[in-house]
Amino acid sequence: MKYSIILFFTFVFTTACSSESKKCQKLMPAPKDESALEEARAPKFTIGENDDQATINIKSYNETQYWKAKMKKRLANIRSIYEKADWYDPEEKVLFFNYLEASQKAFETYVKAQVEMQYPEDKWTGSGIPLCINTVYTKYYKQRYFDLELWEKGTPDGEMCGGTALTQYELEEMGKKSR
Repeated sequence: MKYSIILFFTFVFTTACSSESKKCQKLMPAPKDESALEEARAPKFTIGENDDQATINIKSYNETQYWKAKMKKRLANIRSIYEKADWYDPEEKVLFFNYLEASQKAFETYVKAQVEMQYPEDKWTGSGIPLCINTVYTKYYKQRYFDLELWEKGTPDGEMCGGTALTQYELEEMGKKSR
């Protein structure tokens, strides 16, 4: 009996999608996450066959500036969102903005120190060093951009460790009110 049930289900599962009238739906690829989409949209730093060192340095600088601008835009969006948010206590709002500013200053200090630790000023010279420095800055600006996503996009429903980040539901409700 036990084996006949197993055989029956095996038969059902293997033939369920084989007839023309019962074709199973094709699986759609899962949507890319935010970071994959951003990476796809971002300008790609490439070295062309005829690029000289100055051109390479400029291209790497442009990539660095792209991610720095994205990070700053996200910070501005966060400030705008949380300025409009309903806070339980006005003091919490002040604390949030103080910590946001402190966090950003600490980030900038950390990144500058990382670059200087790796490439001390006036110690490392050469036409390729700007490319290397830009690569380090780009890495950190990009990471900071994605680290800040939580406050701009919101936490998923049920997330209990989101801290000061609003939930996706709260952000949607705020959006409805502002229309």
